[in-house]
Amino acid sequence: MAEKVLITGASGALARRVKVQLESNGFRVVTLTTNQKKADGNSIFYWDTSKGEIDDAAVENCSHIIHLAGFSIVKKWTKSNMQMMYDSRITSSKLLYDACERVKCQPKTFITASAIGFYGFEAVGEQKEEDEPAKDWLATMCVDWENAASKFKDFGARIVQLRISLLLTKDAGFLAPTILSARLGVTTVFGNGKQPIEWMHINDVASFVLYALQQNKIEGPYNMASSQKMNQFEFMKVVRKLVAPYSLLIKVPHFVLNFIFGKRCVILEGGCQLNTDKLKGSGFQLNYPNLEKAIKAEI
Repeated sequence: MAEKVLITGASGALARRVKVQLESNGFRVVTLTTNQKKADGNSIFYWDTSKGEIDDAAVENCSHIIHLAGFSIVKKWTKSNMQMMYDSRITSSKLLYDACERVKCQPKTFITASAIGFYGFEAVGEQKEEDEPAKDWLATMCVDWENAASKFKDFGARIVQLRISLLLTKDAGFLAPTILSARLGVTTVFGNGKQPIEWMHINDVASFVLYALQQNKIEGPYNMASSQKMNQFEFMKVVRKLVAPYSLLIKVPHFVLNFIFGKRCVILEGGCQLNTDKLKGSGFQLNYPNLEKAIKAEI
């Protein structure tokens, strides 16, 4: 019988790719939705983290849980939005934990998304998985996020935390508006352009999730990034070359970003550099190890 896998955040770009990978490898995938009309009680189940509601049937006889839900951090950092960002990650983890406890589900694996915000965007040098987190609110949220996942050890689950860098996909996030802007004539570098930028193709992250389910040696946090290191100016030059060589390469200074986006500008400017030795040492092979190949796959 096919192993049952529950994926949260199913409408997100990464979750959709993970679902395809798992189903093509013989897993039975079920998802959660906040839309009661879409819930069929078979492959799609209802939950509402704001109300603490979940259909326990979602986790019944579940072998693996992949927790990818999370309200976008690029939304305005209002008090209510920040609470939604937190609840959609941490409170939802507790909701899943409580449901497993009620139905006596003991998942073999619990994989959660996290982010490189764990280290802070002003971290100096390559950050390893064992390095200490930063002290800002994004880092604190990442720590709580990963700790909530670690609670599933109570059920004997193997825990994997994905500290995801910039996801390269035309379906969502950073790349789509960057490509559009370039085609309209402007390729934008945020800040001075010298800050490091970490990225990974979305299909490689999805493939690693499958790999993590299949390989019991995969455990703990992993920096999810390509081993190709570059700064933001170099990154944008590659985008410009492949998408719109005629476009102007323009730097937007920090004070302009700060005026428009406020504290969120740290996400655009970046600056954290990751050590990927643990990922490379796991035996996992990237299909998109360099930026040109990754972008070509999306355009």
